[in-house]
Amino acid sequence: MTKKFILIFLVPFTAFAQIDHWEKLVGESDTWSYRLGNSEPNSSWLDTSFNASNWATGAGGIGYGDNDDQTTISNTASLYMRREFSVNQLSAIQALIFHADYDDGFVAYLNGTEIARANVDTLNPPYNYSPPIWREAKMFQGGDPAVWVVDEAVWRGLLKSGSNLLAVHTLNNGGASSSDLTARYWLHCGVNTTSQIHSNQEAWFDFDTFESSVAIMRINTFAENIPNDPSIRGIMEIVWNDTATTHASYGVPADLITNIEIEKRGRWSQFVYPKNGYAIETKDFYWEDTDVSPLDMPLEEDWILHGPYGDRSFMRNALAMHLANKQGNYASRTRFVELFINGDYEGLYVLMEKIKRGEDRVDIAKLNPDEISGDDLTGGYIFKTDWEPVDWRSSFSMLLDTTKIPYTYTYPKRKNIVQQQESYIQDYVDDWEHSMQNTATTYNGKYWYQYMDLASFVDFFLMMEVTKDVDAYRASTYYHKKKDSNGGKIHAGPVWDFNFAFGLVDYCEGYLPNGYMFSGNWCSGTNPGWWEDLVYTPQFANAVNCRWKELRTTVWHKDSIADFIASNESLLTNVAPRNHARWPLMGANPSAVKYVATTFSGDVTLMEDWLMDRIDWLDSNMIGTDCNLSAPKDNPFGVDIIVYPNPTAGICTIETSVEIDRVQIRSNTGQLVALIDINNRLIDGQEITLDLQALSDGIYSLEFLSSGFQIVRKIAIVH
Repeated sequence: MTKKFILIFLVPFTAFAQIDHWEKLVGESDTWSYRLGNSEPNSSWLDTSFNASNWATGAGGIGYGDNDDQTTISNTASLYMRREFSVNQLSAIQALIFHADYDDGFVAYLNGTEIARANVDTLNPPYNYSPPIWREAKMFQGGDPAVWVVDEAVWRGLLKSGSNLLAVHTLNNGGASSSDLTARYWLHCGVNTTSQIHSNQEAWFDFDTFESSVAIMRINTFAENIPNDPSIRGIMEIVWNDTATTHASYGVPADLITNIEIEKRGRWSQFVYPKNGYAIETKDFYWEDTDVSPLDMPLEEDWILHGPYGDRSFMRNALAMHLANKQGNYASRTRFVELFINGDYEGLYVLMEKIKRGEDRVDIAKLNPDEISGDDLTGGYIFKTDWEPVDWRSSFSMLLDTTKIPYTYTYPKRKNIVQQQESYIQDYVDDWEHSMQNTATTYNGKYWYQYMDLASFVDFFLMMEVTKDVDAYRASTYYHKKKDSNGGKIHAGPVWDFNFAFGLVDYCEGYLPNGYMFSGNWCSGTNPGWWEDLVYTPQFANAVNCRWKELRTTVWHKDSIADFIASNESLLTNVAPRNHARWPLMGANPSAVKYVATTFSGDVTLMEDWLMDRIDWLDSNMIGTDCNLSAPKDNPFGVDIIVYPNPTAGICTIETSVEIDRVQIRSNTGQLVALIDINNRLIDGQEITLDLQALSDGIYSLEFLSSGFQIVRKIAIVH
């Protein structure tokens, strides 16, 4: 019969039936029929009707006679195995779990259809196929077998009452000359009845079953430990449906299945906290990059799994990204998931978008290696200030430190950027930094504000200060630059990494709701010195003051923030106890954490109370004086463009004293949604009315453009 192959599929959520206990359908020590893979077998070898009477038989495991083998075989390129088994009370079975301990790769079939594979990159491997990676069995070393949750959409159509067949093709890296081969396989089922139907589960078998208010993510690395670097291969499955209120941990089909490469991440946290974070790249069957859309996020291949540990509200990063999005800026989308790795429950995680160039992420132009002159060379770039790695250092120092400011290439990456592009972005940043040493004069013919996008730096400053992130300005601080033909200025952001924000930590006065992070304590001393120069520039300070008042009366109103926190607390109330059982921290202070509570709701309250106190302090101590910018009239930055009412139901009025050519309107993700030709009608205090009623509710950027400047104003549309 023809072998069937299943890799990725989308299926609807089906009702989850409670699993009472687990039973074994097939075990490694059962008697298997087997055939050495020194030639191709009959193509129907995995069919239930195939006559295997002339095959050898023996108890598993089967291999070359080391400590994990009961049946010893001679060297072979591969091994074909069959185990017939009987199913009673098919209706009672709610889930299938396949386990494997193998050396070096395999493909497993249930009644002729593939249900699991590892380290095999061809659909129908021939007898002499060599797996691409050498792999050692784990159990004889004290490890665990690799695990696959067989999707219900597959096994429901395969498993039958009465006789069934599990067939496995084990393959050897290096062929018959390899020094070892191991083949140990199990098939367990979850049943919804209290009575014993089949054999007892293996003593080591342990799977949690529950229903969750958030998505379930299962990652299978075939029992390999996930390293810091390099990444290793695995499979990622997500169980989620946006119309369901709960999602079953096992026994239901996955909504997404994809190959991945995964590694640990986190420069500091992975070495201090036991709960790791991970970086994931999604791959297709041939292990090439492939875009996926997990949990309704835009298609992409690069993802981050953040594992809150010290943050027992679990929502600091999610809250920060929410606040940044409400400003109208791109920030990583977030989704809560409960994570399993190789069958083990790892707790509550936050799936996040990695910062990278892309239409739905940092929307800058692609920069190819051959773009080394003219407008092509001017963008796009993403770079950051961080501790390591350091790609170049500024001419200028940290605030209270002689260390020169470190910068790192994010896009193009270090390995991809060419010398002309390095020189360009380094020179541009150097000019920009020089311009801020004396904001009253030009540097290389430009004022400071002509090098940088004012609105983005204002919003970035407010994000750092409202969250009081102790890493603010000095670590994980991203910037990006567009091509000159698209504005060309340096933008601050996207914002990133709020693990130690919102009053969590016990150092750098991060636990106090008062005080600024741009200056005033040891942490601030390691900030780039020009941030203080910028903050003490009246035009910038006044713009911050104005923007703060706008946000506080609209999307950063206390009630709006409290609603977001409350909705996430409700979502996670039943999830938190499972995470705390996995990582028992209630009432204990992990490293760097200042205050703890004895309950999940208590930790949420601590964070929320701190944030409200922080907002109160900023209300009373915000830098700047008013919204009327005091720069000279010939200074484009000194031009105030008034947009009112804000928020608006769609009709708004614009007032300004300078000529405007056109208005570009962008969504909060940076997408251009409208272009309005003004034709210099806004002259000397004249007014113009814009009709934006066709736009949906949200925050938009109004980019006012002329030949001499670009000014951005944010507007909230609420119908």
